[in-house]
Amino acid sequence: MKFSAIAFATVVASSASTTSAFTVSPGVANLSAASSSRTVAFPTTTATSTQPRSSRAFIASSRSSSVASTSTSLNLAGGGGPEALQDYITTLSNSASPLVKKVNNPKLIKLAGVAAVPLTYALGAAMTPSRRLAARAVGGVVAAITAGGVGKNAVEEDVRRSCPSAIASRLLELGVDGDFVSDGIDLLREDYGVDEEDFITMKTDVYSVYLVGMAKNPLAKTAELKELSNLREALSLDNMMVGQAHADAAKTFYRDVTRFTSVDELDDEDHPDRVSLDKMLFLTERAFRQGKETDEAFTFEFSRVAKALGDLSMSEALERAKDVARPFYERALASTRSKLESGAVNSDMLRRARVTLGITDEEAKEMHVESFAQEVRSQLGLPDEEDEDDEIDINQDKRVETVAEIEAKMQNMREEAENKPVEDTSSIKFKDGAYDQLSKLQQVLELSDEDADYEIAAATERFWRNTALQTLDDAIAGTKDPAKAWSIIQSRQKELYLKDSSMKSMMTSIVMQSLGKPLEKVNTFARVNNAAATYDGLVDAIAAKETCKDVLKEAGWSEFEDFEKACFDPFDKASACGFLTNMDRHNMYQMFFQRSVKVDEGGTKSISDEAKARMKELRGMLGISEDEGENQIRNFFGPELQSVLVAAVDEVTRGNTTDVLLQNMKEKIGSVISNFQLEDEMVRSYAGPLYNRAVEQIASSAPGGI
Repeated sequence: MKFSAIAFATVVASSASTTSAFTVSPGVANLSAASSSRTVAFPTTTATSTQPRSSRAFIASSRSSSVASTSTSLNLAGGGGPEALQDYITTLSNSASPLVKKVNNPKLIKLAGVAAVPLTYALGAAMTPSRRLAARAVGGVVAAITAGGVGKNAVEEDVRRSCPSAIASRLLELGVDGDFVSDGIDLLREDYGVDEEDFITMKTDVYSVYLVGMAKNPLAKTAELKELSNLREALSLDNMMVGQAHADAAKTFYRDVTRFTSVDELDDEDHPDRVSLDKMLFLTERAFRQGKETDEAFTFEFSRVAKALGDLSMSEALERAKDVARPFYERALASTRSKLESGAVNSDMLRRARVTLGITDEEAKEMHVESFAQEVRSQLGLPDEEDEDDEIDINQDKRVETVAEIEAKMQNMREEAENKPVEDTSSIKFKDGAYDQLSKLQQVLELSDEDADYEIAAATERFWRNTALQTLDDAIAGTKDPAKAWSIIQSRQKELYLKDSSMKSMMTSIVMQSLGKPLEKVNTFARVNNAAATYDGLVDAIAAKETCKDVLKEAGWSEFEDFEKACFDPFDKASACGFLTNMDRHNMYQMFFQRSVKVDEGGTKSISDEAKARMKELRGMLGISEDEGENQIRNFFGPELQSVLVAAVDEVTRGNTTDVLLQNMKEKIGSVISNFQLEDEMVRSYAGPLYNRAVEQIASSAPGGI
């Protein structure tokens, strides 16, 4: 007795052992045998094949029946999406009907016409004498109805329910980047009898499952961005569908995470689940941006995801997404540095990387500067800088109770700084070829000369400063002449690639530091009224200033032509005298002035030309104006001048003066003016009022007046 094709199918469906031997995957079945209305070709991939492949065909031959053995780029990437799809398929298969489990082909199931066919149906079809399929089917239906068979609607419903699993399976078989994966998935809608709206929902669900799987792996990879873009194209999803898929994935993922991880633990940026949540934000932000969403649509869609992932604000969610993107670009910059000599990298490559990762121009500028700074340190043979914020101060929680404790602490800090030996950094210099390397990197990173010079100065300033300080100290001590000192400083500048523009400001700082030390020491003597030590210390400070001026004259910089103005501004806290109070400065000058006045054996006071010149220099160092200096002289010598002038006026107004007396008084007045080197203006200011008084006295005693 011969069975027809449909009878054979029903017998196969009713036998578990037979089904396992004849199961046909929806991705590899030749559907042309089941439908005369559409023919789909499945060409084999052989070396001799020359036939062009149809855009609606997908390769089925040379494929293993095991999904795990497929060698697509997706599987090689090792992401979490494929694993999630496999779990999804397994979960759906557990709830599938027995017939769907046994016959993994929707057309074969629908051709049989039932979801669970009783044996009487098969027998009815087999015993129908007609050779035509329709007649045999009618006979089978009659027999099935007679035996209480299941209706066609139940069959089709079971087929529709298995469609999501089929979509996931086809993605795994062809890979999200397969040539015909999109067409292959589209064919499933008609094969499984699913309407368009339901099919879109199924594809969106599959996308969501895949995205959750990617996020569960905390390790983010740039390849996943392309993988997610390919997934969208494979499933033919538009922006609205992708937005819904991401929102659904975020809800599912956050719900699963918070089952085992507390909210407090998720505040820890290094917690694996927190890292996965941030990765979800990163993938979402990139998917929406790459989909060219409008700003309004992006805000709406991304805020939905942010809210689902712990009720995050838009700004916080974006920042966390950026935190995932930055390390990728940092690695790209590190690769740029390592491959610079080969010429394998350029600005355009970095620009494309920024677009892919969503790095803004402002963020890129900051990262480029940091990368350049790292290369500068590398070319100097220095390790990467340590984060100062990570250093723990053991005394940071200790409370300072009194002002005395604060002053004591400050004094200890000053003493430690003074006693700290100057580090010998003379051996630190750039490697051979470093200049060309840094110039190339500056060009690739598109940094300005100003930015590059600043980073070089920031890395080398300390080493140059050590050399300059030591050299200036030697010049002040007299062990090096100004020309030699400047030669050493300039040579160190060239070794460290420092520009004159950077040098000028740093040299000013060095001079201020060199001259500030002796002034600080002198001030300690002045505050305890040690006039002798104050005077001697100020004489040394004046000599040191002159030496520094001579060194800078060798540089020929016009900025230091007015040396006192450049380095001794009393209103600039950073200047050489800026740390002194107004009272300290005047007190020091007063002591120096008094010690500059000499008294001879006859008791006559005088100031030498050398002393006057020193006082002028000191006024410039202490920020004391010329007017203040004149007032100092007036206050000190005024009484001497006043005394001789009053004596002369009294002698004249008493009468009976002789030529000899007048000559003696004139010589006394001239001696005071000469000895103290008083200005004519000062003499007139004192003599004028006395002369007016003398005229009034003489006029009052004369009968006829004057």
